[in-house]
Amino acid sequence: MNVLLTDYITNKIRIYFLSYVFILFVSCNAFANEDNEHGHEEEGEDHEEHIELSENEIKEFEIKIVKAESGSIKETLTVPGEVTLNPDRLVHIVPRVSGITKNVYKTLGERVETGDLLATLSSRELAEIKAETDAAKSRYELARATFDREKELRKEGLTSEREFLEAQQIRDNAYIEFNLNKQKLRAIGIEQNVSNCNDDCDLTLYEIRSPADGIITEKHVVHGELLNEESRPFVIANLDQVWVNLTIYQKDLEKIQVGQQVQVVSGYNIPDVDSEIVYISPNVSEETRSAAARVVIDNKDEKWRPGLFVSVVVTLSNITSDIVIPKTALETINNQSVVFIKNQEGFEPHPVTLGRSDKNNIEVLEGLRAGDKYVAKNAFVLKAQMQKASFGDGHGH
Repeated sequence: MNVLLTDYITNKIRIYFLSYVFILFVSCNAFANEDNEHGHEEEGEDHEEHIELSENEIKEFEIKIVKAESGSIKETLTVPGEVTLNPDRLVHIVPRVSGITKNVYKTLGERVETGDLLATLSSRELAEIKAETDAAKSRYELARATFDREKELRKEGLTSEREFLEAQQIRDNAYIEFNLNKQKLRAIGIEQNVSNCNDDCDLTLYEIRSPADGIITEKHVVHGELLNEESRPFVIANLDQVWVNLTIYQKDLEKIQVGQQVQVVSGYNIPDVDSEIVYISPNVSEETRSAAARVVIDNKDEKWRPGLFVSVVVTLSNITSDIVIPKTALETINNQSVVFIKNQEGFEPHPVTLGRSDKNNIEVLEGLRAGDKYVAKNAFVLKAQMQKASFGDGHGH
């Protein structure tokens, strides 16, 4: 009985001992793992401090490194605008005589050049003017020949002074009448001498030709239509240069001046264009309480179509600042704007305090000094490298 009791106690002691050893072993491993995790966290923190890239990697990722320096911030105002035709390059075609349309050779949207035939008319009015001119020319030539004969006879004493003066007066009156009819033809755009027409010559034919290069933007004529001096069969626009009309609200009127530089932005895959304000309306619209300003832009490629709505960025002033960087240099880490500075150990993110900005640049108030080398382009590559380093993979040290 004593032997059994002794064995029982011995087994219990052995079990308690092994349990204690096991618990001690597990606790030691837990502490070791915790220390190891702290070590990795510290190493990860080291990874976040500096990023190293080779020269080849810098070149491959097109990382641009520049020195911090002073610059200017443009104070701007963005206003709405609309592209319109330049009225000085707009031509309304008006027939100078009335007539019935015989043929129409051009259509809406077609490009024309100076002298191109647009349409022809059959005009009784034109036929009468041509006939009168032809008759007046014949009378003038006859009166001139009579005067020349009377002049020779006068020299020989074979005619009286009165007959000579009458012939001279008839010649002068015939010339005035002939010249008047020529001026009528010139006024309707016909210069050639109609006397050369043969029997088949159509005296009623009137040609409407383009007086300028451009595009037909309006067409109001069809075959057989009666046209007169109040008709507008064609409108031709030269789009090599167009206007942009700006809407300036009354609260901004004092900021806008003639000569200010502007940038016209379409937002429709059309390259931005620079120009300047050339005109500001002296009146304010009663309906919109705004004034109009004008910008003229070249449009050789005709991408700026009349009717297109645009945004116009007006440069009000240039503000000089000690440190100005491009916006492409900024990255955000932990909700903080940073700039990657290059030093002997690599690239290091520096928190910066920002000030005024324009479309492309921004002012740095704190965190960057003049002469510091920083990443101005593709800084996101370094940010991505930091994120990789925080997981134990990358070039961080």
